Amino acid sequence: MPRDLTTAQQELDDARAALAALEEQVRDGGDVTPQQLAAQRELIAFAELRVEAAQRTETRIREGERVSLAAAAKEAAVELVDGAGLDAIADATRAAVDTLAHLAALVGQRNGRIAEVGGTLVRLDEDLRAAGQASGPFGSRQYGVWGDRRRVVVVGGGAAEHLDLGRLSTAVVVAGLGDDEDGREAQSRHRQEFNGLRGQMVANLVAAYPQLAEALRSGQGVPA
Repeated sequence: MPRDLTTAQQELDDARAALAALEEQVRDGGDVTPQQLAAQRELIAFAELRVEAAQRTETRIREGERVSLAAAAKEAAVELVDGAGLDAIADATRAAVDTLAHLAALVGQRNGRIAEVGGTLVRLDEDLRAAGQASGPFGSRQYGVWGDRRRVVVVGGGAAEHLDLGRLSTAVVVAGLGDDEDGREAQSRHRQEFNGLRGQMVANLVAAYPQLAEALRSGQGVPA
């Protein structure tokens, strides 16, 4: 029955220890025969062969494990090279692009309305000054409202201010990426790459992952 390497090595160590004990008995004048010494040396030789056999068996087992591990890794690698998981990523990318585009449109609409109302107030202020009914800016306060193209205020009722789409979209990215190690690394990469190089950054990504081109085009990030 094949022995594992640990067991075979222990048997060899025991056989060597037994021979050492017999030899010590001889030195002490003990009753040990040459046949006993020879028999113990034969046991050691046999144990050494068993250690070698166990080593070879373990080598074969490890090689088999390496072959199996490599085969499994290669199969998984082929699936990844063939695009496994990219369809779902493309769908999620398209959804993220479309959602961000929708957010940008909503922010644009609100900012446009603020600019429109604020522009009306600016013209009203100009009319009041021309009529001599106001000497400084925001003469429309007398009507309970004032502002400019980036901010409108209702006296006693609060203010509506221009939304910074850049800051808002950055906050969305930060919130979406999360605060774990991967999220922080992605945020760091975001800061490095999104530095006046938007078109090239998107182009490089599409070059590496052509499957994402359509999803990114939906946000007009990639030329057709």
